[in-house]
Amino acid sequence: MNEHSEDIFDEKKIKKAIKRGKTKSMIMIVFVSLFVFVVLNIANFAISVYFSQKAFKQWDAYVRLSTPNGYISETVDSRGFLGGMSNYKISKDMKIKSLVVEQKQYQYGLIPSVLISRGSGGSIGVTGEDWQFSYKENGWREMMFFHPNVAYKKYKNDEKLIKSMGGEKIYEVALSFDKPYKQSELPLMQLPQMTWFWVNTYSNAQLGTFQKEAKEYDWSATFIRENEALGFSIRDAYTQATDLAQEYDKFLKLLKTSNFSEHKKAYNAMKDTRIEDVEILGVVVYGTKDEIAEIMKNPIIKASSLGGVIDNY
Repeated sequence: MNEHSEDIFDEKKIKKAIKRGKTKSMIMIVFVSLFVFVVLNIANFAISVYFSQKAFKQWDAYVRLSTPNGYISETVDSRGFLGGMSNYKISKDMKIKSLVVEQKQYQYGLIPSVLISRGSGGSIGVTGEDWQFSYKENGWREMMFFHPNVAYKKYKNDEKLIKSMGGEKIYEVALSFDKPYKQSELPLMQLPQMTWFWVNTYSNAQLGTFQKEAKEYDWSATFIRENEALGFSIRDAYTQATDLAQEYDKFLKLLKTSNFSEHKKAYNAMKDTRIEDVEILGVVVYGTKDEIAEIMKNPIIKASSLGGVIDNY
């Protein structure tokens, strides 16, 4: 009888021990799972933040280079696993105020999110009867540039268009020169605040392509688009004594930072060129109708292309 009771007692103890073991194992599994979950989320967050910041610097450099006086004004990140997607707004500084001109997306990370993008903006002149320029999302024209060393069949001239526009406005106008000028050679005594300088970053191969296109293609499509013209801006009024070295150094850093292959090529071509030897192909100026008209009187202006227009207040 005693032996039977002891067997039952031992059996109960074994069951309790097994139950306790299972409970401990369950707690340990839950704890480890939570720990791994937290660690992986922290690691995923840290990796996503790192690549998000890296991507922002690269894309902001790209925007600043490909959009005269443009910059990324806002980003909203959607984080996924080891990466994500960023929706961003491009704004343009128009001297007296900035406005959002486009909204776009980019991916980032080790495993970027799937990006589905639809076209925006628009274009006219697809029949060859008018200039085949494009519009930004906010309705502004994308400016057109004409390389001085290319003989185009026709040049854009928006002087009459600007003069015909009414109201107190600030105009953004791209002005292409008749030849490349170093700063010491530039015959413009003064330019208004917020001037963007178009820099000659093109290789001989690129220039050859432009020359071939201008010769063989329809005049309506042979020009350099806004995102293909590279340069830098100054905020103060320009005179021949203005020192451009600091802004030029920033320009080189942007070329180096951007992940766009053409910008990398431009950096390699320009990195050893001093500001004194940089060739200026044109400018983008911001001013009233009278200010712009005065600048366009200079005989070095070969072409003019209107970009954005804002109210002067």
